Amino acid sequence: MKKILITLLVSLVPILEITIGQTIKLGIRIEPAMLISQTLDENSFSFTPFSFYANVLVQPIEWLSLDVRPGYLIGEEYRGYELGAFARLKISSSKFYIITGIINHSNTASSHNGGGSYAKDMLFKSVGVGFQKDSKLSFDVMYYWTGDKDYKYSRQTDFLTYSRTVNTQMNAILKVGFSLAWDIL
Repeated sequence: MKKILITLLVSLVPILEITIGQTIKLGIRIEPAMLISQTLDENSFSFTPFSFYANVLVQPIEWLSLDVRPGYLIGEEYRGYELGAFARLKISSSKFYIITGIINHSNTASSHNGGGSYAKDMLFKSVGVGFQKDSKLSFDVMYYWTGDKDYKYSRQTDFLTYSRTVNTQMNAILKVGFSLAWDIL
């Protein structure tokens, strides 16, 4: 029994050092976004300047940060709450990092005479690159994509009898992020 207890304590020493040595930050984040969508065979681009997030960064070791972001994206027919989880991997001894993660977008339903948007959750994967200017300010560019693409619809009619519903797919999102975060631990 003593051997098991000693082995357990010795194996926990590296974990305790990492836990005690971690940094925790709280902050705010703004992410203007370029939405890339497609209706039938036509691609379209729309700019959404307003998406706001709170973020919690946990840095267990120097080269890795884990980032949780609850927020809200304000768009025309693509808008709603978002919750994301990301990992930042520092590139050697530079101020640059690679970031990857997932974000769940809960789209809000809307409707008008010609169509509207679906109320649904859309899970996006993402990858990007960033720059840590100082201990508080960072910038990044991220590319998001999803397999569940339909987010809005429109009704097309011939003004007599024929009517059909056409879906619009979200092909990708390109976001530029500006983040301010302060050490709390």
